[in-house]
Amino acid sequence: MSKRIYADHAATTPLDPRALEAMLPFLTAQYYNPSALYPEAGEVRAAVEAARSGVMGLIGGAGRIIFTGSGTEAANLALRSAVSAFRGSPARILVSAVEHHAVLNCADSLASEGFTVEHLPVDRHGAVAPDTLRARMKPGTALVSVMSVNNETGAINDTASLCRIAHDCGAKFHTDAVQALGVLPLDAAALGADYISVSAHKIYGPKGVGALYAAPGAPVFPVIRGGKQENGARAGTENTAGIAGFGRAAVILRERLAEDAAHLARLKQIFLDGIAAIPDLIVNSPPDGAPHIISVSVAGVEAEGCLLRLSMAGILASMGAACNASSIEPSHVVEAIGVPAAYRRGTMRFSFGRDNTKEDAAFAARDLASVIAKSR
Repeated sequence: MSKRIYADHAATTPLDPRALEAMLPFLTAQYYNPSALYPEAGEVRAAVEAARSGVMGLIGGAGRIIFTGSGTEAANLALRSAVSAFRGSPARILVSAVEHHAVLNCADSLASEGFTVEHLPVDRHGAVAPDTLRARMKPGTALVSVMSVNNETGAINDTASLCRIAHDCGAKFHTDAVQALGVLPLDAAALGADYISVSAHKIYGPKGVGALYAAPGAPVFPVIRGGKQENGARAGTENTAGIAGFGRAAVILRERLAEDAAHLARLKQIFLDGIAAIPDLIVNSPPDGAPHIISVSVAGVEAEGCLLRLSMAGILASMGAACNASSIEPSHVVEAIGVPAAYRRGTMRFSFGRDNTKEDAAFAARDLASVIAKSR
């Protein structure tokens, strides 16, 4: 087929032309440093603040938005801020076993600095049960970090309940909402999280810019030190073009979130219906999961070979998180959710976006069935 069907939106989304339009002035005529004092710089600074309002409007809450260079940096800033404020010894950090490596590897680095890190087990789809967290909470727990939506299976966590349990024991709560931001309504005030990390390039904004929401009273200790940008929370001259694109993408998404989610849910069902007859295939994504992610595991095939065949047929999908693309081994998520050994190496992820059509979903399902048959 000549058409290329992009089914890897969980890895990144295409840049919305309107977000690009918002970025262009700051790549050309309005190149000024927003920290400077002359009027031209003030206009750039105002654009940064307008973008901050746009992102806050999408997340909600009464805290503050701190712009970072990525969702990974935002997560690192959250974890290190939470434990830096903890007074007590020894300090425990609880993270789910299926977190993105932005959280897992940051937690590992904190473990090397003397913190105790424990991984919370998850259910068959990758969610943490509130009772599981409740059983693990004890004095000395500084932080709980559980993602809102798993990036490989689409499992949705009950973060509001998890947050309450953490707070009841005096711990801070962080959620990686990178995969939730584009498909689920967020209400930081209702959620009550101390920290929420997000990224622009998962909501049709540019790469290279993320944000951390810090609730009122939540301490923020800079990871990157230097100047006083972002009110002292994150040093370095702001990526004004990226921030402007993030702000525009957030405003666009806020207006069409329900429409996008409904569209993605339809595509997901079409795809699931199309692969239902494939033998020896299990769906790792829960029925009530995020509408844009479908993870499947297939016995008797290697995911890498299947994905190469799909790419040749015009279908672009992945094994899972893009940060693990250099490895052909099953991810930590596949192991944590208990995918049977015979199926693990055949795990693939399909994630649709707002520009995909019903025909795209049907084609992807049809071609997956064909590729699996040929691979076997």
